[in-house]
Order: sequence, then structure tokens, then C-alpha cells
Amino acid sequence: MSLSVVHGGYAELGDRWDALCRAAGAMPFSSPQFGEAWWSVFGQQCANGDAELHLVGLQNGSGDLVALAPLRRCGSHWTFAGDHEVSDYLGPVALPGLESDVVAAVLDRLDAADADSADFRGIEPGSAWENAFQAAATRGWTIEAADEAVCPTITLSGGWDDYLGSLRSRDRREVRRKLRPLRQLGGAVTFDSVSQPDDVAARMPEFLTMMAESRGDKAVFLTDDMRSFFERLSASMADAGMLRLYVLSVSSDAAAMVLCFVADNQLLLYNSGYAPRYRDLSAGLASKVLCIRDAVEREMSSVNFLRGDEPYKYELGGQNAVVRQLRLTRQSGGIR
Repeated sequence: MSLSVVHGGYAELGDRWDALCRAAGAMPFSSPQFGEAWWSVFGQQCANGDAELHLVGLQNGSGDLVALAPLRRCGSHWTFAGDHEVSDYLGPVALPGLESDVVAAVLDRLDAADADSADFRGIEPGSAWENAFQAAATRGWTIEAADEAVCPTITLSGGWDDYLGSLRSRDRREVRRKLRPLRQLGGAVTFDSVSQPDDVAARMPEFLTMMAESRGDKAVFLTDDMRSFFERLSASMADAGMLRLYVLSVSSDAAAMVLCFVADNQLLLYNSGYAPRYRDLSAGLASKVLCIRDAVEREMSSVNFLRGDEPYKYELGGQNAVVRQLRLTRQSGGIR
């Protein structure tokens, strides 16, 4: 396959980048929708002057984008474009077998810019990216690899009873116990989701309020910039058909919400909140259990709780998937 390097911004590459992500079954964090929302709010904040965005892509002879690495330059230091505080996974996207090709283009870009260091976080478990980046060792870089975080994930197979049967007996009993108060309320309880952009936008203020009220650390996390990011992100991801906002209600009063992404037949639980007045109903945890049930009913392949090792993720059947981090440091006298 004849490949050529292509550069540009979100406007120039966005449509082809979106098509590539869908063809490659990429994580939503690698999409132009997520990337542009992040860049518009946070991307240009750099301690060493203005940050620069570098989208390094590969296209085939027909002009189809077949690989792309979103990079951010801050002085002589480079990272993937994104932030591990809000981007559970980071990194390039490529059609299978082209990982080494786009990594070579990335290293060419670093060499041309006289980069001194790079910190590539959020590398997806089981992907070919870590091996592909080992080529940097032959080009004057020292590479350090480390585990960065865990994203507990449930692999789904079969129906709801099969899911419950996969849990440890004490966890299975706990799930049933948490759902019992809601069952006792009967028809007063509903669990629905919205995914159309207008519907999502209408519910986002309430969702952000729930986030802030449900935990003190989330209230601190939701700065004005972060609220703006969530609003931009939810709008763009909903418009792309990659977002689902679940709402657990009691007598038409919202008790809990879970903001999820949908990609490659996976449900990813991005963030959540609940109304403190429904704490006795365990509304927060119950809403996550009902998200899993909905994923089972939709015959999805997995539910990903994303970053964090909170106990409930394992009690609901999550198994660790380890996210990796690569640090590249220019060797003295290395190739430039």
C-alpha cells in the first residue's frame, strides 16, 4: 500500500478521521469529536508558552485516511493530544497493520521539531502501539514503559441471568439487594436513556448538578472550564451518535444519571451522579447495574467502567485492563 503523510487541523481532517475511527473500531477518546472538545477548552494551556496541535496522519492512494496520531507540543515536550484526567484512553488510531507506519511518521515529526522528550499516556490494553513505539530505541530515544491505570471491564456473553451467574455469590446477592427497594416501588421507577443532541443538551445542567452533589471531589473537579468541556463534549458526541445519557427516575423525579459512550458495541461508563435525597435507595449504584442490564439486553460485547479501581467496579464483575504509559527521552547525541 502506497502511503503519504498528511497534516491538518480538525476542520481539514475531521470527516476522514471520524470515518477512520469507525472503520478501526477505535475508542471514542480517539475521535475528532472528543479531541476537538478537549482542545477547545484545555488544549492551549501550556506552562511553556502556547501549545501546538499536530495531527499526523497517513492516507492511501485514494485519499482515504488510514491512520492518525493527535499530538500536542509544549516547548520541546510532546504528548498525545488529550488529558488523562478526562481521557481514559489516548493515542493514535490506525487500520490493523499500519501501527508501525504511523509511529514512524510520529518519530519523524519529533525529530524534525528537535523534541527532547515525549510522554505518551493512555495506551490501550492489548493494542500494538507499545511494540510499535519500540522503534524509537533505534532512533536515539530511551524508552520507559509502565502501567499507568486500570479500566475494569466486564465481558458480556448471554443474558441477564448469565451475567448474574458470573458474579461471586456475595456480589450477586448484593446486586439483588440493591435493586430490591426499586422493585418494591413498582411502576414509580423508570430507567430510560436519551441520545439525541437536543435531549442530551436539555438534561446536561441537571446531570452536572447531580455530579457535583453526589461527591465532594466531583464538586471540586467541576470547574467552570470543566463544565464547559462537558457541555461541548456531550453535544459533539451525541451528534456523532456515540453518547447515551441514562436516567433513573422515581415518580418522574430524576434520582441518578450515568453519562456513557457507545463505540464498537461497547458501553463505556464515563461519569455519573445521583440526587442525595435518593441515597437510601442506593440510586447511584443501582443506576450502574441497570446500565449493565441495558447493555446485556442490547447484546453488547462489554461494559467498561473506565479509569479507577473503586471497589464497586469489581463487585459488579469488572476485570482489570491495564492502561500503559511510554516515556521517551532523547539520548545524548541522539538522532535529530
